[in-house]
Amino acid sequence: MAPLGTGDFGTLSTDYGPAAWVPANSSNYTVSSRESAYPINYIVIHTMQGSYAGSISWFQNAAAGTSAHYLLRSSDGAVTQMVRDKDIAWHAGNWTYNTQSIGIEHEGYVDNASWYTDAMYRSSAALTRFLCDKYGIPKTRTNIIGHNQVPGATHTDPGPNWNWTYYMQLVTGGTTPPPTAWSTIVDNTTAGRFTASANWGTSTYSAQRYGADYRYANPVAASDTAWYKVNIPATATYRVEVWYPAVAGYNTSTPYIVATTSGNQTVSVNQSANGGAWRSLGTFTLAAGDANKVGVSRWTGSTGYVIADAIRVTRV
Repeated sequence: MAPLGTGDFGTLSTDYGPAAWVPANSSNYTVSSRESAYPINYIVIHTMQGSYAGSISWFQNAAAGTSAHYLLRSSDGAVTQMVRDKDIAWHAGNWTYNTQSIGIEHEGYVDNASWYTDAMYRSSAALTRFLCDKYGIPKTRTNIIGHNQVPGATHTDPGPNWNWTYYMQLVTGGTTPPPTAWSTIVDNTTAGRFTASANWGTSTYSAQRYGADYRYANPVAASDTAWYKVNIPATATYRVEVWYPAVAGYNTSTPYIVATTSGNQTVSVNQSANGGAWRSLGTFTLAAGDANKVGVSRWTGSTGYVIADAIRVTRV
């Protein structure tokens, strides 16, 4: 873990040694005397929907009306504390949960998995583990929850890209993910992992793309599949997810091919809707080994470009 040091803000936290201390504006939280006033029973995980520096600045603004105890930086896992553990941060949108929880904000956006770096996962898990030990909070998903799990929540963070399996494994004391937490992403630009014929063009048109660009092709009565190569660690059940930019006029029945142990299975996806996020094709038994595991076919009766952007495979 790389803590945010005195070169950034100059003062270290007295609650959690690796953290910098930058107090939120006093208008954005409630002074208290936890745990004598209220028990601390929960850790609430958030995604900022913004930058680390921007969130720090916002919590220092009296007009914000919101705050969190700790903030995590994506690039290196640096930690800043802005509300003392004893005080009540306004982060959960539910007063009862605010009084009984510690809120941890993570830099990034719910629809972009690239913000959730391993450095940030490990740093956040170390903080959560420390807080659980300090306040006797069970290290379970009943007590370590997402903002979306707070009763009455209108927020969806940390969102579908947050890897709860890996995070909880880190919180409970391991340093490497167990086999069930294995996951990999292959983008159309991943070196040596994506192949497509010259019929597939390259585009940056949609901001919903994963990474720098994506590939597109006209539908034809032939497969001409764009393939993603994945090194599967063991024959087991895996969840296969796809990322594509949704644009009106893109193909409404794009065939995704999954190479399973029982043969190729095809799942059709409407690429004119629900883009810019991971979408599950389902769970499949995949064989161990390094081979083409997921493809995008051009063979569809629907009109509009078929898109090949990124795929994610996770052992379940």
